[in-house]
Amino acid sequence: MLSQARMGTQMFLAGSEGLMGHISAMALASGLALEDIQMEHRGSIARRMQCVHCKGITDGVTTDPFTCSHCGLTLFVRDHFSRRLGAFQGVCVDAETPGDIPATEEIRP
Repeated sequence: MLSQARMGTQMFLAGSEGLMGHISAMALASGLALEDIQMEHRGSIARRMQCVHCKGITDGVTTDPFTCSHCGLTLFVRDHFSRRLGAFQGVCVDAETPGDIPATEEIRP
């Protein structure tokens, strides 16, 4: 449907951050302008995360730090959100001090 959208099309998304991020990234890639997308967070605070090291995507992340489901690195949950990817970014938490990993906490909105 997005590939056939006409000028003036607007989109309203309601749901989890991961769902809205994924759908809005597809809409942006198909040419819909950011100002034509409205979003309202509903439901879980679980995040869609991209590991900046292996580029793998992990859905449903609710803790910080978390373990990448693709490469196994322990990642810090950054608040940076990539509109292009529709995901938050995760970076290695102990890159400079291997083994020094902080206690795991629940992500808060």
